[in-house]
Amino acid sequence: MKRLTDTFKSCGYAGLWGLFCILSPVLLRAQIAVSGTVTDDKGESLIGATIIVKDSETGTVTDAEGRFSLEVPNAQSALQFSYTGFATKEVVVGSQTVLNVILTADNNILEEVVVVGYGTQKKANLTGAVSVVTSEALEKRPITSAGSGLQGLIPNLNITIRNGDPAQAADFNIRGFESINGGSPLILVDGVPMNLERINPNDIASVNVLKDASAAAVYGARAAFGVILIETKKGKLGKVNIQLSTELSTAKPILNLDLVTDPYEFVLARNLASNRTNGRPDFDDNYVAGTKAYSENPETAPEWGVVNGALRFYGYNAYQDQLVTDFAPQQRHDLSVSGATEKASYYVSLGTLNKDGYLQFNNENFKRYNGLFKTEFKINDWLSLDEKVVFNQQLSDKPHFYNWDANINSIARVNPIQPIQFPDLEFYQTPGDRERYEQYIGMYFGGTNFFPYLLDGGRETFTVNDLWLTQGITLTPLKGLRIRGDFSYNNFNRSYQDVQSKVEIVSTNLQEANPISNGFSGDDWVINQSDYNQYYVINTYAEYKFNLGASHGLTAMTGFNQEWGVNSFHRAQARSLITPSVPNLNATTGTQQTFGGKSHVALRGVFYRLNYNFQDKYLFEANGRYDGTSRFPEDGRYGFFPSFSAGWRISEENFMAGTKSFLDNLKIRASYGELGNQLLGNNFYPYIPTLGIGASPYILSNGLIPVVRPAGLVSPTLTWETVVSRNVGVDITMLNQKLDISFDAYTRDTKDMLTDVEFPAILGTAAPDANAADLRTEGWELAVTWRDKIKQDWGYRFTLALSDWRATITKYDNPTGALSEWREGQDVGEIWGYVTQGIFPKCRRSGWSCQPVKNWRKLATR
Repeated sequence: MKRLTDTFKSCGYAGLWGLFCILSPVLLRAQIAVSGTVTDDKGESLIGATIIVKDSETGTVTDAEGRFSLEVPNAQSALQFSYTGFATKEVVVGSQTVLNVILTADNNILEEVVVVGYGTQKKANLTGAVSVVTSEALEKRPITSAGSGLQGLIPNLNITIRNGDPAQAADFNIRGFESINGGSPLILVDGVPMNLERINPNDIASVNVLKDASAAAVYGARAAFGVILIETKKGKLGKVNIQLSTELSTAKPILNLDLVTDPYEFVLARNLASNRTNGRPDFDDNYVAGTKAYSENPETAPEWGVVNGALRFYGYNAYQDQLVTDFAPQQRHDLSVSGATEKASYYVSLGTLNKDGYLQFNNENFKRYNGLFKTEFKINDWLSLDEKVVFNQQLSDKPHFYNWDANINSIARVNPIQPIQFPDLEFYQTPGDRERYEQYIGMYFGGTNFFPYLLDGGRETFTVNDLWLTQGITLTPLKGLRIRGDFSYNNFNRSYQDVQSKVEIVSTNLQEANPISNGFSGDDWVINQSDYNQYYVINTYAEYKFNLGASHGLTAMTGFNQEWGVNSFHRAQARSLITPSVPNLNATTGTQQTFGGKSHVALRGVFYRLNYNFQDKYLFEANGRYDGTSRFPEDGRYGFFPSFSAGWRISEENFMAGTKSFLDNLKIRASYGELGNQLLGNNFYPYIPTLGIGASPYILSNGLIPVVRPAGLVSPTLTWETVVSRNVGVDITMLNQKLDISFDAYTRDTKDMLTDVEFPAILGTAAPDANAADLRTEGWELAVTWRDKIKQDWGYRFTLALSDWRATITKYDNPTGALSEWREGQDVGEIWGYVTQGIFPKCRRSGWSCQPVKNWRKLATR
């Protein structure tokens, strides 16, 4: 009573505020304090386990010893205990004030939620060909990009890393050759088309690959060759989570060359090969004698000689060791801060990457800076807002590319006795002539020698700034109804400079009047280019789950997507640099040129998906999209692309009850679908005839006048390539979900591919491209995964991924069967060449009826 009186006085009898103060102690007393611990079934404390009061916004997490405490409204309150990798447990408080809860490991991968087009589905109920990789598979790899990290993780996701340059994006392919006009899978990051290489691998939560038409049909025009869905991380309920990771690593170049370091051995081997091939040696007796002397006594034998006024090198140049470094350092630093309450969540990530190349001098360097900012706010029970900012900056600096014969690839073509630098000798042709040639000492020779271009040549640099802004809204006005909409804007800027400066090359011919030349750098120039792109994406869709009882599951989804982009560039080039040290357009004295261009692209589509399952045994899904693209004429730019899939979970049948002890899931599935392909590279207006422009001289005069050339022909029926996909698959999960097997076989027909055709010469011009070629790709894929745990803190997983495919041209207009063109029946990637039938033995000249001897070893002994 005294405490209530004191509270009443302190409130000052201030109206309603005083009434609240009076009631507050009473309300506080109604709360029940609950504490306890959360452990696993082996008694180990679970740190960071989440405890939430059911149907409320109250919650907490366990501390470093697995302990927790919180207040609940009343004895009827239920607490939900959850922890990653463990089954969620619900406990009613009742009269208990101390709760010691034990969570058991949850290996139920069949209940995992898989991201599909504009939504999610339970893994057990999937009927399409979908593969999933979580962040755990990427976090353990010392990678520079998500593309390199995904290699080998998903069957038939073929990733090609063209070289070690991190500035070069990886090529992605799903299930083999796409089209003679190219093609690639659609890559979406949180539902927005984005370059995967610009995403920090540390920010990826999951990667979902949609392989067949039934899984990808809702994406329509760009999904003919599969979809890669990237989901980024977000904040989780509990205390603030701060993660800082630093990775310092080195990459060692693999030359795959068994280098010959003995010059005499090299000369003998080359002469032997040349004699057998051409009937004459590559190196004369002087070369053989000179290299032999050096090989036998490198301390005293001369490295250089002069024959017929030309320098010869008899020693070992160690070119590869001088050019390529032993190790290339790499640094990665990532910082993320995340967390969530019942009303809001946030995830903030910053990352840097610094990677050097493999050159000993004037090395190439690549830097990347990433930023990801995600927030979500729950306004009320039916309205949520989410925002996302993705920023990426890339900086690249590397040597200018002069020629295929003069770059880092020349390490495979420079032989051990090729002269690299002009030597310092007592005399060259005659005693006392050193003064004449000493000006060339240390200069580099030409040919496939990369050093002069690397040390004195120009540089190729660029800076990329890529910014994505996304605003999303989610509505749940009715039970079972979810409405989602988002708008994204992309601003892309790229500043590029390429400088080719003149390089002085010295000749090995000492008798030349002027032995200095410029090699591959006869023309010097500077190019500056600026690219500015904008892209807009609108997605809106609604999903409704019907309540039809326990045996039936029916979900319907429909939506709208529109995208619009504009690309522009400006380029300027100026020749004749005043000095290579000032690579500026104004620091030139030669011809200046300017270029520029602008293009637009737009997509618009409506889509739907219908899922039905009966008792989680019989599964059916229908997808479709009515899509339009700006790349085709108005009467041919829209198309409807449907797909269907079905599945049967045999393991759920009553007659399979005896297998429950070892068989968790056995499902067969099949799908059929049609999609359109409108990816024609940078050809944004293939249906518009283009006039050529240029300059032409006056008749009987030296002046020039502008001219416009007539446009070529364009097919009036130009339209989509149609991709028809068929897939059958089986999924098996066994041994308490430790063993997971998935097998798929598929065919994909790419019809109406755009190609050139031949018309009679009377046409008077080149025939227009037409939809006149077909292609079939057939293949299969297998994934076998074994996963298990060793106590609480140790887990392991092994995955075997196998796949194979074969693509064949089934229709093409090539009446002569020329090997230089595609032809009907051709296998993509086939190799043509001569086949050795045998070796002709000695035979009489008359008749020349000799037959080849297939056993050439017997022939050699005759």
